[in-house]
Amino acid sequence: MTRGNKRQTKVIYKGQTQDFVIMVEDTAAVQSWRRDNSIPLAQVLDGWKIFTSHQHGAGGIHNEASRATIENEFGTSDDNEAILKILDQGEIQENINTERQGIRSESQGTRGMY
Repeated sequence: MTRGNKRQTKVIYKGQTQDFVIMVEDTAAVQSWRRDNSIPLAQVLDGWKIFTSHQHGAGGIHNEASRATIENEFGTSDDNEAILKILDQGEIQENINTERQGIRSESQGTRGMY
């Protein structure tokens, strides 16, 4: 069974020491929120976590940002304030996750051709 081919939209904020990434629903939702901040964040965000990519932009491995990292960059340990700044000043990037195939359950054993 194939998986993937899903559009993924991120907002990347280039910080002084780290790149910060948040996942959003889509580009239109972010642009609407930028015009009208009264739109609830629940309609814009695709999760409430802030990730760092260790200055690798949208690519690479994303790790959840620590409180200290957020506080050093944004001057607050409040995730909501940091998310607002990332949404307001970050760069929107869209990509499509490519199709993947693979074993869904390792308990089914090998599936190689003999």
